[in-house]
Amino acid sequence: MSAMNVFLCCLMLLAIAQVRGYSFTSKEVKCHVCKATVQELEDAIAKEDANKKVDVSGFRLDAQGNSISKRVRYIKSEMFLTELMEKICEKMDDYLKATYKSNGKFTLLKMIIDGKMNPESSLVDFVQDGDLNKSLGHFCLEVLEDNEEAFLKAFQAEELGNDLDIKICSEQANYCDEAPVQEDYDFGGREEL
Repeated sequence: MSAMNVFLCCLMLLAIAQVRGYSFTSKEVKCHVCKATVQELEDAIAKEDANKKVDVSGFRLDAQGNSISKRVRYIKSEMFLTELMEKICEKMDDYLKATYKSNGKFTLLKMIIDGKMNPESSLVDFVQDGDLNKSLGHFCLEVLEDNEEAFLKAFQAEELGNDLDIKICSEQANYCDEAPVQEDYDFGGREEL
C-alpha cells in the first residue's frame, strides 16, 4: 500500500469518526427514554374514558364470606396500568436518536406527531446506529422493570401534575438531573423583603 493510500484511508477514518462523533451516555439515553415513556403513558391514558369504573376485589372476605371489593377509576387501576406498561415500549419504534444542530445536545425525537412530520426534525442531526434504534425499546423495558412501583404510584395518584416526567425520571429513577419547577412561595400578602 502506498503512502498516498494510507493517507487517504486515515483521512476517511477520521471523517467517519467525526460523523459518528456523537457522545452520549446510556444514562442520557435512559433519561430521554424514561421521559418519552411517561409521555406515551400520559397520551394513552388521556384517550381512555376518565369516568369509567371497574370493580377491584382482593381475595379478602367479610364476616359472612362475601368477597370484599371496591370500585375505582379504570385509568387508575393497577390492572389497566400494568397492561399499558407491558405494551407501551412498542411506541419507542416511533422515536429516533438525534442531536440538536445548534448545540449538539442529545434528544429522542418522535418522528410523527398528530399525523404529521415532527417540525423539529429540521433542527436535529439523526444519529445512525447499528441496531436501527431497537435499543430504545430495550431501554424502555429496563426503565419500566426497574421502576415499576414508581410508575404505578405516580399514575395512580389522583392528580398527575405537570412535571410527572421529572418526578419519575429524576427524583425516583435518577436517570435525569432536572429538578422540579419550584412553586412560587406565598408570602401571605406581605411584600418581599
